[in-house]
Amino acid sequence: MKRLFLGVAALLAGAWQIAAQEIQPDITPVSVRVTIDTSAVEGPIKPMNAVNNGPLADSKQQKADFKILNIPYSRTHDASEGYYGQRVVDVSDIFPDFCKDPDKASSYDFRETDVYIKALVDAGSEPFYRLGQTIENQTAAKYNIYPPKDYKKWAKICEHIIMHYNEGWADGFHYGIRYWEIWNEADLDQSSGRWKTEPRTWGGSIEEFHKFYAVAAKHLKERFPGLKIGGPSYCRIQGTKTYFPQFFEYMRDNKVPIDFISWHKYGSEPSVYLLEASMIREWMREYGYSDAELILNEWNYRRFKGNAPGSPNEYYNEDVRYSLKGAAFAAATMSAMQDAPVDMLMYYDYRPLSGWCGFYRYPTLERLPTYYAFYAWSKLSGSECSCKIEGGAGDIYAVASVKDGKTVLMLTRYDGDNNACNLASVRVSLSGSPLGRVFCHLTDKEHVYTEIPLFPEEDGTVLVELYNNSIAVLEL
Repeated sequence: MKRLFLGVAALLAGAWQIAAQEIQPDITPVSVRVTIDTSAVEGPIKPMNAVNNGPLADSKQQKADFKILNIPYSRTHDASEGYYGQRVVDVSDIFPDFCKDPDKASSYDFRETDVYIKALVDAGSEPFYRLGQTIENQTAAKYNIYPPKDYKKWAKICEHIIMHYNEGWADGFHYGIRYWEIWNEADLDQSSGRWKTEPRTWGGSIEEFHKFYAVAAKHLKERFPGLKIGGPSYCRIQGTKTYFPQFFEYMRDNKVPIDFISWHKYGSEPSVYLLEASMIREWMREYGYSDAELILNEWNYRRFKGNAPGSPNEYYNEDVRYSLKGAAFAAATMSAMQDAPVDMLMYYDYRPLSGWCGFYRYPTLERLPTYYAFYAWSKLSGSECSCKIEGGAGDIYAVASVKDGKTVLMLTRYDGDNNACNLASVRVSLSGSPLGRVFCHLTDKEHVYTEIPLFPEEDGTVLVELYNNSIAVLEL
């Protein structure tokens, strides 16, 4: 028995040595220099901190938190899969009987959606209204994701939804909601052919969707020329490279106006978002839609290595979203996309009972690290100014803003490699003048948006030390 034990111990020791040789933690120090030039203004700080959904309607804490974060826009997708009610936002919920008259207020049920939209507005955010349907992942039956029987009538129903929330129709409101998005992820099941047998978002061909979108967009833009009508929130970009060009070609040939283009992407590195933004922008230029806004209105951390529900990798993805790594990923993505050809990001999702929410732990509503990543971004305001990074092997992200003589720098260190455990020494300087008093708030493995002392050195610079998955906000 003793020999067996020793033999097993030897095998385990050998296996450990092999593993150690294969995966070596990176402990090499990293030196980085960040130089800010407040005289070189590069445009406004963009709304990279918009989200899908918003606070619980009956939660004072979440409403207060949401206001503090200064979330500019909230997209109204998947609201019914949560805590707002079962008949919320979707066209089929507001107008449940398609046979009825779209001009009569009695044909509509706005009650639950009214509560939801008011909760977003009261929390200080402008709704970004998705006209269409929630994804139907259930397999037993499908209900409302098929092409409408009458495209023009569907467009008229949407017209009256807009009238209710912007023009006071049917005891409605005057919220002035600007963004109205047509449908969601119609391309999801196209390449697999699943749309024919078990569709989740659009139970028709992509060609049918093009016709449907064109009818709806033309009708709504003619009725509301001052609003922003857009879509199509496609999600198959790199894998197919066909659906967006087909969409743009059809819209161009049929003279369909587009105010904004939306798309979805999930990944584990900011670079994948930069790549797709550049691809879509190029298509927009090619087909004559270069003036339209480009909006990534679903994004979050997801490592694709077998993501079936209940798989170990999907559990890992959820753990990351709840962790400091997920927060650093979010901050790095917002920072990288600030300089990309994109106009807005909308994180999926703010609902605390969603596995995609990095803001809270449910049901306690304990704030998680991503909350502080978005709080850090809220400190940036006014105009972006030049921020030059030297060194860092690509895992240091920086954005600087200037407003009313106040300069703010947001630093993020994110490396998707879990073995990166070295320290990055970031030397910060201000072009043309020495730094004076500096306030720094740090979020890392030891701090939760905690003020730490920083003192300018004789050369007028300050040194910030960042471990992997760290976020620092410096007020200069």
